[in-house]
Amino acid sequence: MPPSAAAALFAKALPQASGSGGAGASGSAGKGRAGGQRGGLGRTRGAGAAHMDEDIGMSDGSEGKVRRRGRQARSGPMGERPTQRNSRNAPAVLPDKPARSSSVPTASKPKSTDPPTQNTIDILRLFLLARYSQPDRMLNMENMAEDPVLKEHKLLAPGQPGAPANMAGAIWKLAKEMFPDVISLSLANNNLSSPLVLSPYLLCTSLPNIENVSFANNRFANFRDMDPFSPIVGKQRNDKKPKGWPNLKELVLTGNPVVLSAGTDTAYQREMARRFASLRTLDQKPFDPSIAFSARPDSGVLDGPGLSSRVKSEKAKAAKREPVVFPVEPTSGFFESDGARDFVAQFFLKFFDAYDNDRAALGAAYAPICTFSFHADTAHPARARAKKIGHKGDKRFPNQHKLDWKQYLTADGSRNLNRVKNADKRVKTLKVTPADVVNSINALPKTKHPLEDSTKFVWDSWTLPNLLPPAQPGAEGETVIFASVHGEFTELPSKGVLSFDRNFILAPAPAVSPAQAAGWPCIILSDMLTLRGYSDLAFSKPRPPPQPKQPAAAAASPAQPPVAGAPPVVAVPGAPGQERAEGVTDEQQALILQLQQVTRLTYHFAHMCLAQNGWDPHQALSQFQALQAQGSIPPEAFVAAV
Repeated sequence: MPPSAAAALFAKALPQASGSGGAGASGSAGKGRAGGQRGGLGRTRGAGAAHMDEDIGMSDGSEGKVRRRGRQARSGPMGERPTQRNSRNAPAVLPDKPARSSSVPTASKPKSTDPPTQNTIDILRLFLLARYSQPDRMLNMENMAEDPVLKEHKLLAPGQPGAPANMAGAIWKLAKEMFPDVISLSLANNNLSSPLVLSPYLLCTSLPNIENVSFANNRFANFRDMDPFSPIVGKQRNDKKPKGWPNLKELVLTGNPVVLSAGTDTAYQREMARRFASLRTLDQKPFDPSIAFSARPDSGVLDGPGLSSRVKSEKAKAAKREPVVFPVEPTSGFFESDGARDFVAQFFLKFFDAYDNDRAALGAAYAPICTFSFHADTAHPARARAKKIGHKGDKRFPNQHKLDWKQYLTADGSRNLNRVKNADKRVKTLKVTPADVVNSINALPKTKHPLEDSTKFVWDSWTLPNLLPPAQPGAEGETVIFASVHGEFTELPSKGVLSFDRNFILAPAPAVSPAQAAGWPCIILSDMLTLRGYSDLAFSKPRPPPQPKQPAAAAASPAQPPVAGAPPVVAVPGAPGQERAEGVTDEQQALILQLQQVTRLTYHFAHMCLAQNGWDPHQALSQFQALQAQGSIPPEAFVAAV
């Protein structure tokens, strides 16, 4: 419906917005200008604004002081004008030179205590009614400066010169009240050069469920203009509330200088991916937010989505890094089954214990033909630098300054293929026999891994079927396990702390082999070690699923009827607040909790998903993803965000 038609439709429903009411609005604005005031909404709440969460009006300037030119006629208490000759800051006036006329403020006009009229609020309501499409759940705020409702009542739209600073805030608060289900918003063709005139934080708070937004044909020139709308990048709110639009799926920025500011489409897309991990359409084209991890063609290294490309100098670039932002939330380690998890965990315990205390015993664990190499990354991690780990006076890590990378950068040592270009050294630093592996490991400094603290490690494993040739002709190829572990260790004797990444390919130990005789459950086909400066693993640990807050009266209220086919849910003894269905084994309970973390499903829906798929976690996850893509999962199946 065009705005002019909507204005005619609602003119009779709101008589105060036209006729005498409209004259009152323009008349009051005229009086304000004649008396040194500026027309607008008053700060004092009136009857029409009583429902608002906070004031939406602007100062009318009535408390401002009026200054007059020329000599003043005000007298002092004794009938004479008070002199400023003795004033500390007043300039002396020479008798042979007339004093320059100064502006002396008169008494301030008392601030009006009259409540504001309902006119402006009703006009904004009329304006929003003409702009909303109920079938599409869309709020069309394009070209607001030419809106006939605002022009008729002489109201300036946000972004226009002279518009009240909080006009946008008033609009969004009314929109929240009138259209709480809006999911699409268009702010195109408003000639905006900055998002600040839109009160972006109030916009995102009032309309938090926006999925599609258009800023087309404005004048946004910087990527940071999108930061207020991003839930993960940019300045956080002072009240610690969530910011941005976490469900944004479509963004349109065509016609803005920012589209061409990066020079290439890839760089532009990467910047948008940093800010909106849920984005699926950018400028009306399919979009994959994983582009944030794509390699830069000019550097050959991964460009982390949280690494800022806009720094003022090389020094700032080396010292300042924004936190890495992942497209998806980190989850716990990936394992195909509890048995595989326990098998790999036992191998790690045995391996790192021998690595710390008896490296010669590791020779039996490696296959007769194997590969081992390591490389040292000497760059100071950005997170450690931001937290000033190892700086002077750091009591947490007092020995970091004693670490010496030279003992890793020997002729037979670090095999960093980005730096080692010599073919002979590349071959020399790759160890292919158990004896060479043990000799290379023995040349490294002694270590102590914190095996007693599982929070210091993160690992994943999965099987690779048919990777090895069959042991007998006609048989199937042997399956191996790929295991990846990330952790830390204390270097001895320096007592400095380093982080490491280690990737193994493990195969079953042959029936008669040194590995089986030494008690190793498997043999190592490949071992690749990366050593780097210390960086806390807390950022990569999964966050616990949020628990919905239950009101105090919830316990007294009758229980909701169970979903058809849903299992009864009871609390686990000794684990307050945790759910557990009757008849569920410990292994099944672990699968339910893992599926909850990955999918954000409620407990009984995660249980139903696994039970209906034969407790196969892979099949259950695939079924969940298929149903989610079809939009068949109801909202109540997900855990409510806190």
